[in-house]
Amino acid sequence: MMIYIFGSITLILYTLIIKPIALMYHEPISQMTSPVFGNYGRYLFSLEAFTLIVMIASLVLYGISMYHNHTRNGKVSMRTIIAPLILYVFAFALLGVSGF
Repeated sequence: MMIYIFGSITLILYTLIIKPIALMYHEPISQMTSPVFGNYGRYLFSLEAFTLIVMIASLVLYGISMYHNHTRNGKVSMRTIIAPLILYVFAFALLGVSGF
């Protein structure tokens, strides 16, 4: 879940702050230049790709940890299983709504 928390920072940054602001401008994003990030379109793409990679990696690691716990006959409460799944559904829905 630590990877998810790290990825959620870029997820919130991308989907709730940067992408909506970029869509308010009337020129193509690929032609915009920022003094901080350089080519704004390339920055958005790299932030988008990083967020997606981190979310998928954390989902895979979550699945591996649940499988490892199951093979060792560990007991996990239903809340422990469901809470991360709700976060993943929220994350991928937010990426979909933002126009990924």
